[in-house]
Amino acid sequence: MDELDLTKADTRCGADSPSIRLLRFWLEVGGNKEVKVIALRGVQEDQVDMWITAMNEKGVRLVNKASEKDKVVYTIFLP
Repeated sequence: MDELDLTKADTRCGADSPSIRLLRFWLEVGGNKEVKVIALRGVQEDQVDMWITAMNEKGVRLVNKASEKDKVVYTIFLP
C-alpha cells in the first residue's frame, strides 16, 4: 500500500500544505486504490478530514482512521 507521511512536511510553506501534498500524491500514485496517510493530531488531522470531505464528491472515501499517540493514521480510497 502506498503511504504519505505528512508529519515530515514543512508547515511554513503553503505549497507544502496537507491538501496540496494529498493532491500531488494522488497524481503521483494514481487512483483506484487504497493509500495510507499519516498526519499529526490537531491542524494536520483537521486539514486531512476537510480534504476528504471536500473530495468526497470526486469519489474519495475514508476507509479507516486510527489514532497512534500523537499521530493519526488514515486509510483512504482514491478513485
